[in-house]
Amino acid sequence: MEEPLIELKNINHTFSLSSGQRLKVLRDINLSINPGEIISILGPSGSGKSTCLRIMAGLIKPTSGRVLVQGKGMRGPNPLVSMVFQSFALLPWLTVFQNVALGLEPEQLPQEEVDAHVRKVLDLVGLEGFEEAYPRELSGGMKQRVGIARALVMERPVLFLDEPFSALDVLTAETLRKEVLDLWLSKRTSTQSLVIVTHNIIEAAALGRRILVMGTNPGLIRVSIKNELPYPRDEKSAYFNSLVANIHDVITEAIIPEEPEWVPLSVANTAVETIPAVQFNEMTGLLEFLSNHGGRADSFALAQSLGRDFGYVLFSAKAAELLDLVDTPKNMIVLTDLGRRFVAADVNMRKQIIHRALKQLRIIQLLEEKLQTSENKRLTADQAVEILHELIPNENPKQILDTIIEWGRYAELIGYSDDDKQLYLVEEEKKNEET
Repeated sequence: MEEPLIELKNINHTFSLSSGQRLKVLRDINLSINPGEIISILGPSGSGKSTCLRIMAGLIKPTSGRVLVQGKGMRGPNPLVSMVFQSFALLPWLTVFQNVALGLEPEQLPQEEVDAHVRKVLDLVGLEGFEEAYPRELSGGMKQRVGIARALVMERPVLFLDEPFSALDVLTAETLRKEVLDLWLSKRTSTQSLVIVTHNIIEAAALGRRILVMGTNPGLIRVSIKNELPYPRDEKSAYFNSLVANIHDVITEAIIPEEPEWVPLSVANTAVETIPAVQFNEMTGLLEFLSNHGGRADSFALAQSLGRDFGYVLFSAKAAELLDLVDTPKNMIVLTDLGRRFVAADVNMRKQIIHRALKQLRIIQLLEEKLQTSENKRLTADQAVEILHELIPNENPKQILDTIIEWGRYAELIGYSDDDKQLYLVEEEKKNEET
């Protein structure tokens, strides 16, 4: 068996937040990139997919663990890797030709060689005739072709693609994905292996020979799935559909477990739940969609219908379930009686329903207790972030606080003054105003 091109061994990584807290984003990541394979890395937002990619590329140094390049420890940028980004990352003042040539600047090649290399890759990705065009003249698909050409011109054996098609419309993304696969299969480039980070389950199954499904809090590889289907893959075949369903089940279980994690009875009533970072109007939109479609829907089919990231739909369902507005048996999202009452209610009744539901959450109860016992019954945002970090150390406390503020304002439970950056209890403020 050939030696892996890149290996991650026991990688852990922690980010320092602006508030000073430390957030663990990766835990015990072990991964090898072998010659002649495509690896799809799939998972919800916050699972550390892009962080893994950047660690392997040498753009981020992990907190602990080792990165090996052809068996040797890596120092600095990975010499085997070129990268394609989601945002195109083109310089608007340079032409297509000049943007692609940027990839060769570190090599300091004679101009004739640069010209030859650039013309070759422009031909490969279908950009002949656009050499003198500027990015503003190009469609999204053409801009990403420039990004792919710039990566290919470096002639590295490993090509990383970080959600390269997510900013494109469905048809353009499908076309470009097929072209990238055809290029790799044709062996007309120096690329031996591809690693693609994606939110798209079908994309992961269509490309990957290994599909790594990541979980969150902190990020870890939950399962590695082998995909033995030959290329090009028939996305209508029974095997492909079964594979997609399997991946779907793994991700659903990662975000909304069928059986909650067991905790001892002595601490069950004190366990602090996390709050998904979901905007309240998004959750309301999910409830109304369900109500208009019989009160239930398959989560994967729902994501496709809404044209939204599958993981975000699941997080929205998790948020609604936290408030007892939906149930999530298997892969279904089902309105509860309370959810149906919420959808049918006017805005004031909706506020009352959410007010009562929030007061049942342990994290809100603890925050209320802190507010009740604090000076002037107020907390600064920094104090609240510190409290939340202590309660849920593996979550982003600023993100959770932003969600609590939005939900709390809607429910007229917890208020926030951006002028002095302070949280307060709405009912206490009303009492003070009355006296």
